[in-house]
Amino acid sequence: MQNVNTLTILVMGKGGVGKSSTINSLIGEQVVRVTAFQSEGLRPVMASRSWAGFTLNVIDTPGLVEAGYVNHQALQLIKGFLLNKTIDVLLYVDRLDAYRVDDLDKQIIRAITNSFGKEIWRKSLLVLTHAQLCPPDGLSYDVFSSKRSEGVLKAIRIGARIRKKDFDVCILFQVIYVEHMLDCLNKIDKLVP
Repeated sequence: MQNVNTLTILVMGKGGVGKSSTINSLIGEQVVRVTAFQSEGLRPVMASRSWAGFTLNVIDTPGLVEAGYVNHQALQLIKGFLLNKTIDVLLYVDRLDAYRVDDLDKQIIRAITNSFGKEIWRKSLLVLTHAQLCPPDGLSYDVFSSKRSEGVLKAIRIGARIRKKDFDVCILFQVIYVEHMLDCLNKIDKLVP
């Protein structure tokens, strides 16, 4: 294994799924503004931090949906921003508490594939936010989270046009469950005596 001193992570997904909060958690400080009732930034933003000769670059991107459709303009802005940059990891972010993979999800995955090639998925991790939920219909957390992640992974495999046997060996089998509400609870604890 070669000596790596830089890691560049691209974070993509729909708006409001927790991309910016995930980046802030990754970096350990607020580097990207998070607003609950306003739309996201219109351009990609890169946050970089260096420690002991290692540099972490994390790229926040605008949401990939506008007015219920895939935002192809956002994809073009992201693609332009990434010129002359090497992406080591794609974090594809969605919500665990979104119960279904719908046609729009599939269209987003196809649009990412068409813009960046199916190879982008071979260096991807699926991040499911809002992970501290009570599953519906009496399902256990393990069953619900497994079914949700399997549904998204299947949509990615089909949308990226990756054969099942090839997909089974790629890094994407890694699913990360993230909860940012704990940050809110910690802030509330500080405010309430």
